[in-house]
Amino acid sequence: MLRDYRKARPYSYLQAPDDQLYTAKWGNRIQLLDLNDESLEPFDDMHFALIGFKSDKGVYINNGRPGAVEGPREIRYQLAKLPWHLGRDVLVYDCGDIDGPNRTMEDLQDSLSAAVERVMSLNLFPIVIGGGHETAFGHYQGLKKGLEASKPDLGVVNFDVHFDLRPYDKSGPNSGTGFRQMHDLNKKLDDYFKYIVLGIQEHSNNLNLFNFVAKTDNIDFLTSQDLFKADYQTVRDWVDNQIADMEKIYLTIDMDSFNSAFAPGVSAIQSLGNDPQMTLAIIEHIAATGKVVGFDLVETSPSHDIDNHTSNLAATYIFYLTQIIAKNYR
Repeated sequence: MLRDYRKARPYSYLQAPDDQLYTAKWGNRIQLLDLNDESLEPFDDMHFALIGFKSDKGVYINNGRPGAVEGPREIRYQLAKLPWHLGRDVLVYDCGDIDGPNRTMEDLQDSLSAAVERVMSLNLFPIVIGGGHETAFGHYQGLKKGLEASKPDLGVVNFDVHFDLRPYDKSGPNSGTGFRQMHDLNKKLDDYFKYIVLGIQEHSNNLNLFNFVAKTDNIDFLTSQDLFKADYQTVRDWVDNQIADMEKIYLTIDMDSFNSAFAPGVSAIQSLGNDPQMTLAIIEHIAATGKVVGFDLVETSPSHDIDNHTSNLAATYIFYLTQIIAKNYR
């Protein structure tokens, strides 16, 4: 039985089921699934599984703005309103939340890892809705365990203004240490680890982090200014070169990578953040490779949002990414 697990409830999806695909919304089509149901058998074909990670403990520890704990709820509400474009053959299951207010961040990451592994054992594609960016380490570990049989080279693509490569030997893990933890884990296991970040802001990362990146193999980045100055083809070519040796990809999208005009409700607001349309074009290109095995959206903080701009943007990304991934499923 999964720990810290709360099965999905229908409160996010108030619409009745609708088989008329020309009028259906996500709220009509999403089905609820209990991951602790031991009678479940692996599904056939391509289907998605939503998992909420209701924790921003890492944000608290990292001195960020709390509130991302409610991100999963609000993104679900926005997602339910969107039109259904996935047809009859692709299903989306809401598998509930990892939620343990009295548990440690590390406990919740372990629980998320187990939930992601469970989803993959059912042949479902995991979509994790955070939560702070501590979501990443739990999600990544779950993907790694779920792929254990084939052991592919699992690369990481992060859209973020922060490297999140901070050392944690003194402060302990938090929302800014997840990718350093991934690096250290794979170094200890002598496993493949390649990590690229798109949207880095120089004023949001200290020189120690740039120094660590410069001295570490298989970590590279583009700054937000690089993305602003370059044309789409140039960025796409850079991305293609970086992901060429990744057999599988874990994709993570930090909502604080976007300009605050588009995403005001985040843990760390960004006045010079990325343009969401350019970012979506790059992410769709990555998804079209068929290599992505799981993605998440993190740091949506509804208490700081304005007219649901940020949660709606996150839901819209799920809308587009699921279509691309389903179309290019291998």
